[in-house]
Amino acid sequence: MKIAKPIHFNFQACLDFLNRGYDECLYSVNESVVRRLIRVTSGLVLIEISSDSVNINVSAHRIVSKTDEKEIISYVMDWFDVERDMTEFYALMKKHQQTKDFPIQYQGLRLMGIVDLFEALCWCVIGQQINLTFAHKIKTRLVNKYGESIKVDGQKYHVFPTPHSLLNVNKEDLVAMQFSKQKINYIHNISQAFCNNELNKNDLLKLTKPQQMDKLLAIKGIGPWTANYVSMKSLRDMTCIAYGDTGLSLSLHQVFNTERKPDKNTIDKVFKPFAGWESYLNFYLWKTLS
Repeated sequence: MKIAKPIHFNFQACLDFLNRGYDECLYSVNESVVRRLIRVTSGLVLIEISSDSVNINVSAHRIVSKTDEKEIISYVMDWFDVERDMTEFYALMKKHQQTKDFPIQYQGLRLMGIVDLFEALCWCVIGQQINLTFAHKIKTRLVNKYGESIKVDGQKYHVFPTPHSLLNVNKEDLVAMQFSKQKINYIHNISQAFCNNELNKNDLLKLTKPQQMDKLLAIKGIGPWTANYVSMKSLRDMTCIAYGDTGLSLSLHQVFNTERKPDKNTIDKVFKPFAGWESYLNFYLWKTLS
């Protein structure tokens, strides 16, 4: 399967972002290739993604139907944000002194998504008040115990657990994985919302952003930061700003010389010239910290 590469797309920059040194359990990056197990209509399929000068190349480890092919291509395009025309954003960055070098420094880097909304929400809960290294360890424990897997060429690949698989888990098992009681309750609430169809990605995508926020914030355990994060990474709203985020505050201080903890008015003033591209500016500012 081939996907034509758009302008301002750098596959290697995207791979480098995916391969940041954390012990990631849901995909593996090896030089210029990333492999990931995903769910399609016919079941689980391991995909391998690479690139040449013209196309993103996607192969499956087994024979798939035309329907599966469409789902695989859709997944890859969403994950790598392939369809977005970045021309306007790159032109805006060049206009401003503080960001004029970003198009060169981060040339072609896409806002890598989390296609599965349930996974995105659970990841936010897992990462609350702990560092990323520890958060990845806890996620790996959860995925290894409750996520489906297949073995290909001697290597095991996992997918994130489904809402149904996490709805009635033994809470003591999660405690043993070092989940706090609060996080256990939050994951239960989110799982229940999906199982009851209170949350559904396709339905959310039909709503306005305020309506999406209301739906997400109605679930105990989903706060404003999480709602904005999943809106940016999974629902693909490009107008999100992670207010209150420590990393964003630090990058704004370093790049735009704001106070170390800028207030909302200051943040809005910085982001205003980038209206419609707030999520990408937020993402690139996070990238400055690495």
